[in-house]
Amino acid sequence: MKRWSLIILTFFLFTNGAGATLYHGHGVTLEGALKNETGVYLDDPGKFIKIMDVIDLKGQYRPTDYLSFFAHIYKFWDHVYNVEDDYQSARYWMYTNRKAWTGISWVRELYLDFFSDYLDVRLGKQIVTWGTADGIRILDQVNPLDYREFTLKDWNEIKIPLWMTKIEVVPTVNGSLQFLFIPDFEPNFSPPAGAPFAFKTTILAAKKYAQLGATVTENRPAETFSNAKFGVRWRDIINGWEYTLNYLYGWNMNPETYAVSRTRFVKQYSRINLWGGSFSKTIVNGPFQGLTVRGEFAYFKNVPAAYRNAQGQTAYHKIDKYQYVLGLDKYLISNWLFSFQFIQLINSQKDYQGYKFLLSSGGPADKVSTYLTLKIATDFFHERLKPEILFIYGDDNEWRISPKLYFEINDHLTTTAGMHIFVGKETELYGQFNDKNELFLEVRYSF
Repeated sequence: MKRWSLIILTFFLFTNGAGATLYHGHGVTLEGALKNETGVYLDDPGKFIKIMDVIDLKGQYRPTDYLSFFAHIYKFWDHVYNVEDDYQSARYWMYTNRKAWTGISWVRELYLDFFSDYLDVRLGKQIVTWGTADGIRILDQVNPLDYREFTLKDWNEIKIPLWMTKIEVVPTVNGSLQFLFIPDFEPNFSPPAGAPFAFKTTILAAKKYAQLGATVTENRPAETFSNAKFGVRWRDIINGWEYTLNYLYGWNMNPETYAVSRTRFVKQYSRINLWGGSFSKTIVNGPFQGLTVRGEFAYFKNVPAAYRNAQGQTAYHKIDKYQYVLGLDKYLISNWLFSFQFIQLINSQKDYQGYKFLLSSGGPADKVSTYLTLKIATDFFHERLKPEILFIYGDDNEWRISPKLYFEINDHLTTTAGMHIFVGKETELYGQFNDKNELFLEVRYSF
């Protein structure tokens, strides 16, 4: 009751203005939203996947042209963990924001910006974007991800912010050099067994630990200078070609779990190196006028890959990984966007001593995995109605199909309705969720 009182109070305090911004003046801008996200099983509409209420508040104070302070508060409650008995075991980690273990808290961003003609500095909790691929991320590896809803939301919604220093130097007209110093460590958040989108490997591991009566501890890297992540990105434009060169010295954001004894297991993390780059160009004349060509490439060194040994135990072997995407974007028939991607994920080895490496579904990983994606989007009524659909196809005959329809009712109220459909074998990346086809509705009130 106290929680709902807070939501209602926030609603009446912050929605008494006529515009979409709560306050703007004297260098201060305040805005926010209340949102509900409800999802049900497509094959069983009487069973919920999520019933999430969200308070989303943003504020900026800019006392001068070269200084700015930004804060973003994001608090949610997913009531499905109170309603559906099947999910009770996952409630502790999934019901609301938690700092412990997940690194997810209600303060989503909090940073100070310093601007100048040749140098920009951002200090605080923030999100950094290095890539733009749809559906599967390639180069965009700075922030860990919150997989509570797999990868069904936009990347910036599921990224876990980190405390860091970001410095941008502009030595040339079009060129910029970015430095990242990240003393904060957070892993990817994988939903526990009992959550709707728990990975199959998580479910199998939970069953094993329960049978053994085992305890699992986590050995995180200490947040010291020597354990910090470091990143560098060069960005430039030459003859209309925008490109980046990227390097990240970081940590594998998925843990390796080792058996210390029959009933004791420990999670730990390994250092990795990432080299990569991206490019994009929009053709401005000729038969392909308006076509944007883009791509990303990432090379990961010493990534732990899991396999099951002769005793059926999970073990690890470090391999190198190569990932790239080639994309084509074109508006056709006036305002219809067609975005196509060709993606390949390549392991330097297909197995270790004959033992196949594993996917998050528990199935064997191919040495080369190929995915094709197609996004089609348009708008009507001066961008108030926006239909969109995303197709993702994997070469092992697996699919994700995600249509959605955004409708702006007025300046404050918007709705989004859609579906997520999974097709494939349970041993494949998307097929592991083939019983989680979802129908969802989001209602957002902005102020």
